[in-house]
Amino acid sequence: MNKNVASKLLLIGCFISIQMLAFSSDLTKAFKYLNTGDYANAQKYLLEAITDEPDNAAANFGLAKFYFQKDNKLYNLDSANAFITKAVKKTPLNPDDKQTKKYLVLGVRDYTIKSLQQDINQAAFTVAEKQNSVESYQFFIEHFSDSGLINRAVDMRNQKAYIRARAKNDPFVLDTFMKTYPHADQIPEAKELYEKLLYEQTTADKTYPSYKKYIDTYPAGAFIGEAKKNYEKKLLEYYNNRHDLAGYKEFVAQYKDHPAYNNMQDSIYAIATHNGTLQEYKDFVFNYKNNRNVHDSWLKLYALSTGDATESSYRKFLDEYPDFPEKASVFKDIELSKQELKPFKQNDKYGFAIQVTPDSIALLISPQYEEAGEFKCGLAPVRTQPCTDTKCSYFYIDKENRKAFGEQKFNYAGEFDKGVAIAGIGDCDVDSCKYGQINKLGKWTIAPVYDEFDEPSEGLYAVSKDGKYGFIDQQGNVVISLKYSNAVAFSQGVAAVDLDTNWFFIDAKGKQLFFDYFHDVSNFKDSLCAVSKDGETWGYINFAGAFAIQPAYEDAGDFENGSAIVSKKEKDPKHKGLYLSQRYKIDKQGKVIEKLLAPKDTSKKTKKKRGRG
Repeated sequence: MNKNVASKLLLIGCFISIQMLAFSSDLTKAFKYLNTGDYANAQKYLLEAITDEPDNAAANFGLAKFYFQKDNKLYNLDSANAFITKAVKKTPLNPDDKQTKKYLVLGVRDYTIKSLQQDINQAAFTVAEKQNSVESYQFFIEHFSDSGLINRAVDMRNQKAYIRARAKNDPFVLDTFMKTYPHADQIPEAKELYEKLLYEQTTADKTYPSYKKYIDTYPAGAFIGEAKKNYEKKLLEYYNNRHDLAGYKEFVAQYKDHPAYNNMQDSIYAIATHNGTLQEYKDFVFNYKNNRNVHDSWLKLYALSTGDATESSYRKFLDEYPDFPEKASVFKDIELSKQELKPFKQNDKYGFAIQVTPDSIALLISPQYEEAGEFKCGLAPVRTQPCTDTKCSYFYIDKENRKAFGEQKFNYAGEFDKGVAIAGIGDCDVDSCKYGQINKLGKWTIAPVYDEFDEPSEGLYAVSKDGKYGFIDQQGNVVISLKYSNAVAFSQGVAAVDLDTNWFFIDAKGKQLFFDYFHDVSNFKDSLCAVSKDGETWGYINFAGAFAIQPAYEDAGDFENGSAIVSKKEKDPKHKGLYLSQRYKIDKQGKVIEKLLAPKDTSKKTKKKRGRG
């Protein structure tokens, strides 16, 4: 080897040896000062050592110990952790290394390094526990290394983070928690609460649009079933609260899968035909052909269009409505309309029969009724039970002995005329009988609110309510106020009314015709009306209120075809001191046309009064 090179190597070795001796001397001094509490000199020599050799295990261990001394004013866990971490990276120390052997003198070995690290970690964890916050535990997790303590810190951090998120009562904060800490033990509870809050807040106003928003936005949401149920309920409530035809039509057009779809079709039908008029049913069958009630509407249109149940009305209906779905029933009704069924009594029961020959009948409905009225407009009133003093139970049948209106019963059932009939309901002893008018559907066209209800005359009904009489039209509208004590039906455009026992006459507008008052009255017939001023003697007045035939009779019937029957109290020629009522037929001038057979007893004319008590 070249002598110059050898010399240089020798010099380098000597320098290194000197440096190592100096480094070892610095560490020895540093640990001496550190162990005696001279932290200033300890820091000086430790920093010199770490400057010379940054990765030196002993120097890093020394600095970690320096910063971990609680009586050191420079006590700092973060710094202690940083240096001990570097020292740990150098473990395990090589026991054969000369430098390692020197560390033993200083107390630096694998065990002491790791023991100090555990102490630093424990102290840091204690600080995190004391602060007890998400941030303190997160800091520990990120900067310290003890796996057992880290696991505890993770659990505590997750718990604190969940408590914080839950307190916000915000599903999106919970969602952030679950995404940030996907392995937290609180995830199941957080998920459940998240779903609950998401549902509650999305549907907070509890309207159908909010439920629809939840369904559309969160199709896999935990409350999707409840949302759908409430959506359907609130949607239905919304349209029911609107309760208008336009709303129901909108519903049917847009929500065909809704459970209440059929009910909404029924609501359309109910509103569109709420008055039950022929025109309403006609409009319905043409405007709502896809509604499930269109067939029923056809049947009601048919019943109202053929109210008089005559062959001509049935054929007219077929001509006007060629698309009627039940043509066969029309032809059957045509044949039934030709049958003139009459009540027939046998063994105290009523049935119905037709006259086959002058001497024979055919019984078509067997005797089974306690009472039976005439068939009018294709229907007849009957009852199967005896009447009590206060209540009867009538119903209507058709010519095939079928109940016309299901189980609907009436306390009074008049015969039909022009497709309508007067009917009564109620228990007269309990809640008083009330009368109104029904059509051939059994529907009240005039509500049963009246105490008396006369047959129509000249388009008006004499009715009473709460002891007062007046007149209504065929639609139930009050034409002449209910203010009179009694009333007689209109005849020849005139009606008699009673006010405080004084009878007078009014026209169809309620205007008094003349200012004469009477004790008793009848109806105008053939332009004359029988009246009595004193309740004893009767005569006849004309439309002007003047007597056309002076009062002279104890009884006076209505004129018909130019004549009337009257009676006068006369002496009995065969029995002295006795009187008889002699009956005469007179003309409109009061002249006797014919003397009639007189009855044996006398009689008095009573007030002409109509109605049901």
